[in-house]
Amino acid sequence: MEKKILIEKTRYRINGIVLFISICLLSIMFFPHNSWAIPAWSRKYGSDCNMCHRPNVPRLNVVGHTFRKLGFRLEDEIGSEPDYKEIGNYISMRGRMRYEYENPDNAEATNEFKWHDATLFYAGPVTKNLSAFFEAEWEDSDETNVVAQISWFIGTANRYLNIRAGQFHTISRVGWAGLDRPSGISTTNVFGSTLTTTPVPFKLKEDQQGLELALGLTRDIRFIAQALNGVDGKGDGTWNSDNDQDKDFLIAYEHILDKNGSGITMLAYRGIWHQDENNPIFSGLTKIDDNDNEFEFYRYGATASLVIDICGAGYTEILGGVILSRDNAPSRHPTQTEDVNGEAYFASIEQYFEDASIFARTDFVNPDTDEDNWENKYVIGSAYMVNNYLRLAGEAFFADKVIKDSDSLGFVLEAMFNF
Repeated sequence: MEKKILIEKTRYRINGIVLFISICLLSIMFFPHNSWAIPAWSRKYGSDCNMCHRPNVPRLNVVGHTFRKLGFRLEDEIGSEPDYKEIGNYISMRGRMRYEYENPDNAEATNEFKWHDATLFYAGPVTKNLSAFFEAEWEDSDETNVVAQISWFIGTANRYLNIRAGQFHTISRVGWAGLDRPSGISTTNVFGSTLTTTPVPFKLKEDQQGLELALGLTRDIRFIAQALNGVDGKGDGTWNSDNDQDKDFLIAYEHILDKNGSGITMLAYRGIWHQDENNPIFSGLTKIDDNDNEFEFYRYGATASLVIDICGAGYTEILGGVILSRDNAPSRHPTQTEDVNGEAYFASIEQYFEDASIFARTDFVNPDTDEDNWENKYVIGSAYMVNNYLRLAGEAFFADKVIKDSDSLGFVLEAMFNF
């Protein structure tokens, strides 16, 4: 009887995935194609927005990434005072509506429409050196997340120093070769989840407050160094969440290899994390001393992408990365006294079309290399730009957690509106 149920469940999952892929392919084949991107830059420069984005909003191509690195300037605007006339050239709005379904083995299924977020953006140069970026995002959980940064640019497109300060995306979502935003809906678990079994709640994708120095040696090579406040007991690095005086540090090397956008990024992160002072831990009736509650943790790895044009059929991108982790635990911590090493990998392949793409991604995370604790996720999806203001996307996923002997199947559909 159990075997029959398992067979039926597997058949249901396969049929669902096949149907999802078919819908994605049909939408790409039969819908018209248009130029697209966040419209503020299109309004400002009067050009097609796909000059800076590929294959789907909000992914950037080489031109768009260079524009961002130079403080939201084109190369011929460097050293010139901005021509500030229309506020609509600097402000954009975004809204994302989703339909989500997930059927886990050991919990109730979810099946719901969801307004995921509403976001207001301001970005652009203020003077010939100074730029600003502000993002206020209201999420469905009634939380408001803010990114607020200023930057000072010195130099030319071939050799420059850009100083960035504020509350910002650290390396995930503003990097290259897998560290930009995803073409689809979800971020890989390698960046979006904790990577060890210790209490340390750190995730590479989280925003933080701090200072960044970015040194461009050429237009395609830059070194990045950041000093950051770190995260609190819940893994939050924003506002007044820092609960100690220690600073975290990140260094990265980024290299764009060709005009297609192939590239590599190498990074290393070192952080100090204490248990939340508002929720101290005890050994019996004795409060644990702060020195016995300090975790020193490391994340280091690399990502790489290869973008090739196969027989004129459109660009194909092969993308992957690895992040290794180590958490050094305090020797007198009541529940975690052993150091832990983790490993995480992701790989994806994506086929570009004129205004759309289809992709597949796999995530493999083992939060403790001394155990067989693999958490694996498999994703297929597609994204399609209907016009300048509307993007449609869908993803289907299967997640498998070995240590909990559980799996989950689901899909997400999203309509993203930009103005």
